[in-house]
Amino acid sequence: MGLGDAFLKHIQRTKVLIHVLDGLSEDPLADFSQINSELAMFDTKLSKKPQVVVFNKVDLPEVKEKWPEIKKKLTKGGYYPFEISAATHENLRPVLWKAHELLQQYVEEETVEPDVPVYKPEEDPTIFEIVRENEAYRVIGKAIERAAEMTYWEHDGSRRRFQRLMEKMGVDDALRQAGIEEGDSVYIGENELEWQE
Repeated sequence: MGLGDAFLKHIQRTKVLIHVLDGLSEDPLADFSQINSELAMFDTKLSKKPQVVVFNKVDLPEVKEKWPEIKKKLTKGGYYPFEISAATHENLRPVLWKAHELLQQYVEEETVEPDVPVYKPEEDPTIFEIVRENEAYRVIGKAIERAAEMTYWEHDGSRRRFQRLMEKMGVDDALRQAGIEEGDSVYIGENELEWQE
């Protein structure tokens, strides 16, 4: 996919991110997760910005039926989900109001000056750890666990996207270094996967 450095540098200056998910995509949550992982790998501050997630094309019945599950997972992930139809302009105003509300909160927070500067190291969400659990392996890390949680495992395309993300983040190599073998179980969040070369 690749968002491009110019675009990523541009959005570093934004206060709120608005994602528009294509409701006809095979796996909109995997698309969203992959984009968020790329944002976090470019700059960890991007993943900490408020994110409004807009699920588009709900005027189509096959898209509308996906909405409850998409909304549930996005809400659980701490995002602000909205369903819209760009074609019919359905539900656009609530998205704009939410973005406005989040911007107002940001302005209020920005104007508060602390008496003493507080320095905290940034936590890199792409960092992960491999832990051996009995005969299985557990991958622990914010970005990879969030990606696993938002993947539709029933779809081949979603599984392939997740596999590419694991390779890009170096999870595959780390599991091989830890001694994983064909058929071993890998736990990521609440998901159990079977290792295959």
